[in-house]
Amino acid sequence: MMRTGNVVYTHSFESPVGRLHAAVDRRGRVFYLGFRAPRRVPADVETRENKYACGELEYQLAEYFAGERREFTLDLRLDGTNFQRAVWSRLAKVEFGCTVSYGHIAQKIGHREAARAVGNAVAANPVALLIPCHRIVPAGGGLGNYALRGMDAEEGRRIKQSLLELEAAYAAPTSSQRPA
Repeated sequence: MMRTGNVVYTHSFESPVGRLHAAVDRRGRVFYLGFRAPRRVPADVETRENKYACGELEYQLAEYFAGERREFTLDLRLDGTNFQRAVWSRLAKVEFGCTVSYGHIAQKIGHREAARAVGNAVAANPVALLIPCHRIVPAGGGLGNYALRGMDAEEGRRIKQSLLELEAAYAAPTSSQRPA
């Protein structure tokens, strides 16, 4: 007998930075976007592959990768601690093409000395790209890490660098820099 109560729709698709895996709830709220299949789906939830349920997400990401979208207009379901949600809310305010430090985020949410805790919350971001954790970098320079829970450090840094370069290329193009 098939369960019909709690259903999660999943879909995987290719992107310029690698295969992405998505999950949305019955109301269409995105609660997972990452570089590996979601692992934290409760046992009482049935998962169904459904590219149509994830269609708007995939469409908006295609626009993002083409330089045609700077902000996402998707409903998100962010499950986390109050601190994590405060960090993710602040990350969502970091503008396209910009980077800020973990310490800057800590200061903005009123936890000035909590840069390391901010880093942990950034690493727990359940919707990569949609909440732009790739825009957060160490104050001392460099890229820092990215998506370590889904891949090795070198691959994560390559993807983070690609995302930052993509945004820099489209951030403020002149007429001669616009893509054809």
